[in-house]
Amino acid sequence: MADKPFIAARLRNPAEEAAAKPKAKAKTDWIGGACAIVAVILAAATAAVTYLEWDPLTKFIGK
Repeated sequence: MADKPFIAARLRNPAEEAAAKPKAKAKTDWIGGACAIVAVILAAATAAVTYLEWDPLTKFIGK
């Protein structure tokens, strides 16, 4: 058996848990940041191409 009985999360005191565990500084996630930057650039490029080349793109849609 465990030291402490199981207590559902909704019944726990968050202040008590925060005082018990010291918070460690989070590590920087540079891979996630780099992926986010690449995703924003890709989305901007896609929007620009769609805006600038709208007539050739709509030729096949049946405009």
